[in-house]
Amino acid sequence: MLVLASLFAGNAWAASVMQKPLDELVMEADYVLVAAVTSVDMIDGRGRPVHDPEARTGPGFDNQMRLHLKVDEVLFDRAGSVPPTLMVPLWKMWHYQLGTIREQVTGHRAIFLLKEDSQPVYPAFFQRSLDEREEIEALLRQNGRPKEDQEGTEGIDLL
Repeated sequence: MLVLASLFAGNAWAASVMQKPLDELVMEADYVLVAAVTSVDMIDGRGRPVHDPEARTGPGFDNQMRLHLKVDEVLFDRAGSVPPTLMVPLWKMWHYQLGTIREQVTGHRAIFLLKEDSQPVYPAFFQRSLDEREEIEALLRQNGRPKEDQEGTEGIDLL
């Protein structure tokens, strides 16, 4: 899980974004989900698949990497029903290499903070360790967003 946390928080040679507190990220999220990364793919600027494992994203590249998620559990859902699978586009400015990211994140489970259109709630810090679940659920309750009050999401387990 440490790999995932450091991956989406950025790295030393990538573009950078300001740190954003967890409570702000949770409040801005339309979906708070426990999910597994089933695959990672990349498309070019025209939406065509890119298969080269050495293909990159970042400034000067038109490529975009996408995470394919299998939703295990819905912790919060403001936007309506959550499909069992989602495709999450990553910020194009991160300096990532397709093959490296595939190796590092495929199969990992985490908590994802997303907007209604499956976009990350923020370019970084939207993927959280499962160890933060208790804190995230407390933030949801504190802000009047308890799981048990969300119609149709009580204990959803999509496995």
